[in-house]
Amino acid sequence: MKKYSLILVLLMSLNLLTAQNIFEQYQKDPAASYLSVSPKMFEMLGKLSLNTDDPQMNGFIDMVKSMDSFKVLSTKSGIIAQDMESWIANQIDQTELETVMNLSEKDVDVQFCVVYGSDDSKVDRLVMYVKGAQKFADKEGLDISNINFILLSIEGDIDLNQVATLTEVIDIPGGEFLKEIN
Repeated sequence: MKKYSLILVLLMSLNLLTAQNIFEQYQKDPAASYLSVSPKMFEMLGKLSLNTDDPQMNGFIDMVKSMDSFKVLSTKSGIIAQDMESWIANQIDQTELETVMNLSEKDVDVQFCVVYGSDDSKVDRLVMYVKGAQKFADKEGLDISNINFILLSIEGDIDLNQVATLTEVIDIPGGEFLKEIN
């Protein structure tokens, strides 16, 4: 009995390891596109002399300085998409991540999940999963490939009012869906 329990625990641990590293698992896969911005890059961006009289831009600069992680994984592969969906389900079950909104429009499904932060307008973690984005891109006449399924993860002291601006600056596929959460 102990032997079977140990095997079960090891299998579950292996599953958690794989689930936690979905971005790294597919970062070099030719069927996926991967973007990761390190904390050092956010630190460098924060050191730029960007003094403005625009309070919204100043808030955005402050948020960038407080970011810890920004990762995007996109693909057309149904197999990778299944792993993305399993990863999200696992994160919801195993962490404080919870779904706060599902959006279905124009054959595109978007799921937003967060870990709440210090107040109502801030979160410690934001995860967005987009399914069917290629249809949207094609309808809009956008020449973008490899984006049918998009997984975005942002960690840090995230001001929800600034997230859409961040995705526009970095110009990630699927960023327009983040405008919907405000």
